[in-house]
Amino acid sequence: MKVLLACGGTGGHIFPAFSVAEELKARDPRTRIVYVCGKKDIESAIFKIIGTQEVFSVDSAGFRGASSLLSPSFLLKLVRGFLFSFRILKNEKPDVVAGFGGHTSFPVIMAARVLGIPTLIHEQNVIPGAANRLLAYFVKGLALSFEESRIYFRAPRCVRVTGNPIRASIERECREEALKFFRFSDHKKTLLVLGGSQGAESINTVFFEVLNELPESLKEKLQVLHLCGKMPETEAEQRYSAAGIAARAYSFFDRMDLAYGVTDVALGRAGATFLAEIQAKDIPAILVPYPFAGEHQLMNAKVFAREKEAEIIAQSELNPVTLKKSLEKYLTQVRQKARPPGLSGSLSPARALLADFIEEFV
Repeated sequence: MKVLLACGGTGGHIFPAFSVAEELKARDPRTRIVYVCGKKDIESAIFKIIGTQEVFSVDSAGFRGASSLLSPSFLLKLVRGFLFSFRILKNEKPDVVAGFGGHTSFPVIMAARVLGIPTLIHEQNVIPGAANRLLAYFVKGLALSFEESRIYFRAPRCVRVTGNPIRASIERECREEALKFFRFSDHKKTLLVLGGSQGAESINTVFFEVLNELPESLKEKLQVLHLCGKMPETEAEQRYSAAGIAARAYSFFDRMDLAYGVTDVALGRAGATFLAEIQAKDIPAILVPYPFAGEHQLMNAKVFAREKEAEIIAQSELNPVTLKKSLEKYLTQVRQKARPPGLSGSLSPARALLADFIEEFV
């Protein structure tokens, strides 16, 4: 069996695809997985981490709805993307094509439809993007992370709520290993701050304003793992040192299994993959949803917070006062130790369900 996964754009699209590939390969090592992504630097970096060799890049523009069809530059990139996708599919001859969102999925799925190759798409967010809404009319299968997404799709099709699959490495219990890796203390509470992507630099700014205002009694019991994005790592760590807080800062970090393994509380955006990962690890969170892109992160956060321990701060309400209040609330709670392997709220069923769905179309 050969499966082609179209998953360009961000890690939020690529990692769910990779997790399903893990499952398919585990079931049958003879299965071949071919990825098609875009041409962003972040995509190249992610695939280097994954270590796969069968990756094709397609240049395509973001579909923003009907208005995109009036843009000459969009149409030109779309045609180029379609033709290149057509060539890849003709050469690779996959048994099934699955799209995981992002700019790249659109031309690949449409080319597969023309060639008569079975297709399905997976929607990670509660509110689907414009591309997936349109593609839903052409694919044979539609997989959803959230039951609440059904209302956004009107065309008749085979729909399955699978959840959002995450990598097997994320689910494993590794707290002791992670503590040693970061040289952290098991007697302190670890806060994970994700301030590096999709405009989250504003989280960095407000968080550092709050840092010095935290009570000394709280600082003594706190250690921070900060994925700081564009902020220089040395600058971030100097600020923590000045505040008297143990910390590790990384502009880019590829061992999220260790990051989640050591985390007691998380502060970050509300991307679907991030939420699926902290759900699997039972990590309480302070969520500051990305305010643009149709506010899909806000809806993700609202649905997530119905059943999980999370507090939502709107971007417009993010300031030192609101963030300090939330941090003090979560950081003063009694820390719950990580549960043993197999009892951490694993999302393995999402991988299995989506893999089952893909196999049905072969």
